[in-house]
Amino acid sequence: MSTEGMQEALFQDPIGMRLRAARTQAGLSVEQAGQQLRLPVAIIEAMEREDWARLGAPIYVRSYLGSYLRLVGLPDTLAEQVATTKPAPQLVTMASRSRMRRTFDRSVRNLVYLVMTAVLVVPVVLVARHYQAGERAPLLTLDTDPATLPAPVGEVAAPSVPEPLVAAPATTSPAPPATDDAGPDPVMASMAPFQKQAPAVAEAADDLVLRFAGQSWIDVTDASGARVERGLVDAGAERRYAPGQVAHITLGNAEAVEVLHGGKPVDLAPYRAANVARFTVSSDGEPAPARH
Repeated sequence: MSTEGMQEALFQDPIGMRLRAARTQAGLSVEQAGQQLRLPVAIIEAMEREDWARLGAPIYVRSYLGSYLRLVGLPDTLAEQVATTKPAPQLVTMASRSRMRRTFDRSVRNLVYLVMTAVLVVPVVLVARHYQAGERAPLLTLDTDPATLPAPVGEVAAPSVPEPLVAAPATTSPAPPATDDAGPDPVMASMAPFQKQAPAVAEAADDLVLRFAGQSWIDVTDASGARVERGLVDAGAERRYAPGQVAHITLGNAEAVEVLHGGKPVDLAPYRAANVARFTVSSDGEPAPARH
């Protein structure tokens, strides 16, 4: 091969530029070339920019490019060279990431895992605790009034007033004669063990006393609205409140509760509705109708 032939082979223009130049020299536009070859304009343009992947498999490259080469007067052998040429391998960096980068990526993954775990677990724990707390709430079934249901979960009830000691009636010895200070109260006259504490009993003569013949529930608040006691009370129990100690009382199963003020029974009929009694307590301990 001569020197001119070698230089011509080495310094030839890319096939795409040669196709475009030959088409322009032949006086053809892209649309005209496509009409003559019965090919879309996109295929003509892909061959001129050497986008062989746009043409598909090598057999289509040979067919389309061979037709185009013959149309513009270029050698058919160029189509075979293009079809057999393997695409240049893509360069992939093989450099390893730095240790700091790997540590950072691992930390980010761990943080994302912790956040996702918290988002999934925390609501489940809160719901479980809510239902567990709800199961511990007292169940009032004795003519429960919806307006006086137990306090919501999480409310801290005030401590209950301790039950006073109630002496059993003396059955083995006769009661001593009543004195002028004791008065005509039959209950106090039968309480033989407390005869030595007569002054203390006289001081509590105005107390409001609740005696429970059957199981009931109570809700007691003071003048400031603070809860003194709320819950079920067993049969045989007694509650005693000094004047001014409480301001409002609600009794469930009121038929099983005896209310006394100054040692005298209190008629609960004016205060009852559906076996639930509501009444206020004045500063001197006397029951009065509840204010709505």
